[in-house]
Amino acid sequence: MKHKLTIIVVETGYVAKTIIDFYQNEGIVTEPAGALSVAGVENIKEKIKGKNVVCIISGGNNDLLRYPEILEKSLVYQERKHYFLVEFAQKPGQLKKFLNHVLGPTDDIVLFEYIKKNNKEKGPALVGVELKDRKNLEPILKKMKEFSFNYKTIDDNELLYSYLI
Repeated sequence: MKHKLTIIVVETGYVAKTIIDFYQNEGIVTEPAGALSVAGVENIKEKIKGKNVVCIISGGNNDLLRYPEILEKSLVYQERKHYFLVEFAQKPGQLKKFLNHVLGPTDDIVLFEYIKKNNKEKGPALVGVELKDRKNLEPILKKMKEFSFNYKTIDDNELLYSYLI
């Protein structure tokens, strides 16, 4: 009897999400390889529906100090964390304008780096935003344009992104 071998590819971000779910919901600390079986099941759930399936969750070889990095990858994978360079006019009230008119009530600034320079009308700030729901991104982008905030999305093709993540 021959068995067909199937290889399932799982995105790193989804494995990170699975690790965080285990920790937050079940109190289980697992390493990426230990969470891989459960993460992989998501890709074949229709094929195994109604069948008895066992996933081995193993490997406590994961330092809890790495959890911020794993959480970061999980949020980026879920499209709930985004980074921008935002140009702020150098006059009072600009950050308040951004907070009150651009961000939604459940959006959170998780990174803000800005250095005020003399004799400039505008200056860029590095802004990291965490969303409660990934659907909140489009309204933020529209409001940045509406309220005249010049911005650039920092994506995974840029060197700065690899510095942040």
